[in-house]
Amino acid sequence: MYDSNKVPDKHFSILLDYLEGLRGRAREVTVEKAEMLMKKLDASESEDSSLSEKSERIRQVLQLLS
Repeated sequence: MYDSNKVPDKHFSILLDYLEGLRGRAREVTVEKAEMLMKKLDASESEDSSLSEKSERIRQVLQLLS
């Protein structure tokens, strides 16, 4: 869901609407995985634009679910 090639921008907002409804363990796992990915991206020093885009999507998911 963090790759715009797999989930285009026009569908990402729909995905966020879906994720907002997550409850229980599904929500917890999604947050845990997003946090883990964010830590990996923060640890990498690459200035790759695709990583920047993924980072922004991860932040949006974390903000929505936290």
